[in-house]
Amino acid sequence: MDNRTADTVISFLDQFNTHFESLADFLAVKQNRILLDDLVWLEEALAKEQSYIMKGDSLEAKRLALFEQCGIGGKRLSELPELFPEEYRGALKLQSDRLNDAIARIKRLNEVSSDIVQRKMQAQAKLLGVDFTGTGAYSGDAKISKKNSLGDGGDIIGSV
Repeated sequence: MDNRTADTVISFLDQFNTHFESLADFLAVKQNRILLDDLVWLEEALAKEQSYIMKGDSLEAKRLALFEQCGIGGKRLSELPELFPEEYRGALKLQSDRLNDAIARIKRLNEVSSDIVQRKMQAQAKLLGVDFTGTGAYSGDAKISKKNSLGDGGDIIGSV
């Protein structure tokens, strides 16, 4: 790989990582809003979260196309250092570490947020005196389930 191609890949990875770091920051705010039961903010934030997801999908498609164009299609980030000029390996490692950190943070935030929501739903179900099994509000094919985890086909806060 020549220096110009290495520069192009590093520059793109910087943009790629900035996006995922911003998504992680957004998810941290979302987690705090979940803790505060700020349903208005959470509802309004759905569009912003969807735009993050769509932009991430678009960036991934661009990354795949760029890697193909640069002759490194199908390669994982961890496989790239041996293909890069020596003087670019440090910058590549920095970008790789940023991406790994952002993804780990996103996963952790999603897991904790999901756990918080489950606990809140369990507490609400207990207050209402209904059975809550904690299976979630979505079916296996990602459709909103009318038969939910309350076991009676009803829901906690009406149809949402």
